[in-house]
Amino acid sequence: MTRNRIVKSVQTTLFALVLLLGGAAVAQTPGQVPQSANIPKNMKQYFLCLLTKGDKWAPIQFADPAMQEHLGYIREQIEGGKYVLAGPVVDQGRIGGMAIVNASSLEEAAKIVNNDKMIQSGRMAAEIHPVMLADLSALRVEYPEKTK
Repeated sequence: MTRNRIVKSVQTTLFALVLLLGGAAVAQTPGQVPQSANIPKNMKQYFLCLLTKGDKWAPIQFADPAMQEHLGYIREQIEGGKYVLAGPVVDQGRIGGMAIVNASSLEEAAKIVNNDKMIQSGRMAAEIHPVMLADLSALRVEYPEKTK
């Protein structure tokens, strides 16, 4: 092989490697969505919280004061703009509920979620995952007026 062919072969290999690694880096960059005709333009990062049965799980009734406190906390977070939406998972499996958390970081999302007394008591545990969704800021959750 001539020197020029060897140099050309090495250059081609290095170029292919740079393209491969560059593509992998772009694919692994969290929070960055490539533009495509099939991806909404208004993507935003949120955090998906899955509430699972904790170490101290026990079935709980809707009227139980601990459940009412839990629901009140969720309402506070929704009205404060920290939870975009929340609700129960009704198949009686491992996951009892979910929420979409509007936070600037995983740490902030965990702090918000972990302030729920149901999680602090160990009856529920939280799995938090960063997700990219279409902007949900127009979503409106309606509650009845608070009773005194």
